[in-house]
Amino acid sequence: MSYEDSKFEEAKGLDTQDDDIVHMAPSNMQGLALGLGETSHVPRLVLRCKVSIVGDQSVGKSAITQMFHSGGHMYPKNYIMTTSVDFCMKEVKIPETNASVELFLFDCAGQSIFNQREFSSKHWDGTSFVICVYDVSNRESFQSVQMWLQKVRSVRSGQSGGPLPGVLLANKIDLREGGINSRAVVDSQEGFNLAQQCGLEYFECSAMTGRDIDRPFNYIASQFHGNYESTVRRANALNE
Repeated sequence: MSYEDSKFEEAKGLDTQDDDIVHMAPSNMQGLALGLGETSHVPRLVLRCKVSIVGDQSVGKSAITQMFHSGGHMYPKNYIMTTSVDFCMKEVKIPETNASVELFLFDCAGQSIFNQREFSSKHWDGTSFVICVYDVSNRESFQSVQMWLQKVRSVRSGQSGGPLPGVLLANKIDLREGGINSRAVVDSQEGFNLAQQCGLEYFECSAMTGRDIDRPFNYIASQFHGNYESTVRRANALNE
């Protein structure tokens, strides 16, 4: 476990029930930053971040989402095809701050019949981060990553802020075990290289075992909070 991961584990146990809470969506960053500067009392800050999770069918998007949301306790025993979009929210506390980020997770269908652009764009609109998932035992799902990323980013293209940031997530890394009997066909280096090419951060996990499930989500929460703080600094500089 890295230093950053351990800090997120410590933050999970913080008691926040008695704190004042300010909720803030991405579009309200600047207004909140100005408001916080007007008082000496610093409330607990809760940011809201929309995350779209995309990838081919059967790569494990729903399993990843459910395992993260349940704290590693709810791995789906049976495969149930997502036909539109499944939604859940989980709060991630930012270590050594008074802030947390509510991740609004949109688990999007991977079957082509359900992911026509007209159908999916309404779910992708307003996305702050994207998670592109592939199965390390399925090269076709790996080759589809750029198609999925292009689709989501094309919805974002009319919005300000540059290319949509996100994560490339290799799932089912437990299938790399077994030596000569390993079922994996995409290695870590290939995944890392594609992530670099697409401007994404690279992570690996196993939804089945729960290994490293939290890491990509903690990264997104940390990055989103960092973006907020940058907005606050720019707003304060304009007021000086």
